[in-house]
Amino acid sequence: MIKVILVPTATIGYYRSHRTQLIEVTLGTGRNAQHATVHPSLFYAIFPQLDRTIFGNTAEATPDQLAAIGLETTCKPHHFREVTVEPAAPAELPLQARYVIDPATGRYIVRLLEPRQEISVSVALLRRVTDISPRAVLGAVPLTYAQAAALGFVVTEGGAVSDSVQSDLLPA
Repeated sequence: MIKVILVPTATIGYYRSHRTQLIEVTLGTGRNAQHATVHPSLFYAIFPQLDRTIFGNTAEATPDQLAAIGLETTCKPHHFREVTVEPAAPAELPLQARYVIDPATGRYIVRLLEPRQEISVSVALLRRVTDISPRAVLGAVPLTYAQAAALGFVVTEGGAVSDSVQSDLLPA
C-alpha cells in the first residue's frame, strides 16, 4: 500500500504580452477573477513543465504555485486528502513500436525497439491491431506480444527472440 496526498488544483490562463514581454496570469472568471503580471523567468521557474514557445494557454496550479505567483487561493490545508492506493500491476504492454507511413508504398514501416526488428505493414492491419487514428502518419505505440506477433514480428511468449532469427532480420 502506498499513501498519496491529493492536492486540489486550479486552472489558470496565461499569455505573454507582446508589448511588455511579461506573462499575464488570470485565475477565475468574471468579477471574481484575479490577475497577476509575472516575469517569464519566475513564471517558468514555478511551472517548469510548460512549453516556453507557447505564448498563451491554460495550466493546472497548486495552491503553493498560486501563492508564488501572487494570487490568493480559497484552498485550505484541510482540503488535502490522504489516500491509500495499491501499487499498479506490471505493465502488460512491454514492447514499444514506432511507426511511419512510407509515401512511396503507402504502407507503414514499423520498428520494434527492444528486439530491434523492422517490418512493412499494411495500413489496414496496423490500424486494426493497434487501433491508431486513421490520420496518424508517424508515432509510437505500446504493444503486447500477441499484437507484435499479429503484425508479423518474430517474438516468443517471453518476448525473447532467438539470436539466429534476430541476426537474419538486422543488417550487420
